[in-house]
Amino acid sequence: MVGCQCRKKEKRMGINLLNIEPHKVSKDLSGYITYIYGAPKTGKTTLAVQMPKTLLLAFERGYNALPGVIAQDVTSWGDMKQVMRELKKPEVKANFDAVVVDTIDIASDFCQKYICQQKGIEALGDLGYGKGWTAFKDEFNDVFRGLTQLGYAVFFIGHHKEQTITNDDGTEKIVIRPALSNSTRQVIEGMADIYGYAHQSNKNEMSVLTLRCPDDSISCGGRFKYIASEFPMSYDNLVEEIHRAIDKEALEHGNQYVTDEREKPVEKEELNYDALMNKFQELVGNLMQASEANGPKITKIIEKYLGKGRKIADATPEQVEMINLIVTEIEDELMHS
Repeated sequence: MVGCQCRKKEKRMGINLLNIEPHKVSKDLSGYITYIYGAPKTGKTTLAVQMPKTLLLAFERGYNALPGVIAQDVTSWGDMKQVMRELKKPEVKANFDAVVVDTIDIASDFCQKYICQQKGIEALGDLGYGKGWTAFKDEFNDVFRGLTQLGYAVFFIGHHKEQTITNDDGTEKIVIRPALSNSTRQVIEGMADIYGYAHQSNKNEMSVLTLRCPDDSISCGGRFKYIASEFPMSYDNLVEEIHRAIDKEALEHGNQYVTDEREKPVEKEELNYDALMNKFQELVGNLMQASEANGPKITKIIEKYLGKGRKIADATPEQVEMINLIVTEIEDELMHS
């Protein structure tokens, strides 16, 4: 629901809840995740690459007939991780506003294979009940939600499948779903702000995008409660319908939580292991000089984050977040007491 969710600052420098401002819903597609699946030749990729300053990540080569498209072939999840690192660079961010993933079906297969290789298993289920799929979800979210936090619009493209299901009364009906396993589909659907099915209209040969289906025969939805159920397939129409839905819901909030500005990226603070260790030594030196009674208090804080009997010298660079929490708590609890 559009409203006053909390909006984070551009740069996280610790956590300060007094600095949070009410979230404003952007009419720009930046920061949103769109998922459109459907039959071939319905214009999914054509729609997606109409977004301004788009990078197409081609997990399958379907852009040969799209002149002028900027595309990067992706042949493994390792490639995707490298692309993610590139997209964090300021000079790259200046060139692109949106990332198109074509197709999400293959991207999810690559991610699952990556997790299996990483864990030394044949299938995600081999890791134990739910653990493999949790690892997959965490990895997938880390990459693609990470892109939205950097300010990119993310656009997933996928295939569809038809299934026949039996109703409670014994009758059968055909339902349309993404061509993904149920577990993968739940991950992708949970990420998407806009989730639609691209297909040929029954009335004519025009491609249409379905975003709402009352009888659940088509899997679709989204976070904009007033968006149209179905409309002709085009980028301009999609943006127009999103604007209309936002404006309609904004009336419920006096129009104060809507903006035409691009969503500002949320950049994770990069923690420096050596700098934090030096800061820790400086803080401890000052505290111990002030009073030896601070020693047990410092030890208690260290053990709280690293474990009983552990010392700060035992902390590795991979535990930099723990060191940061130790330094922050020493500052708050001891230096300012």
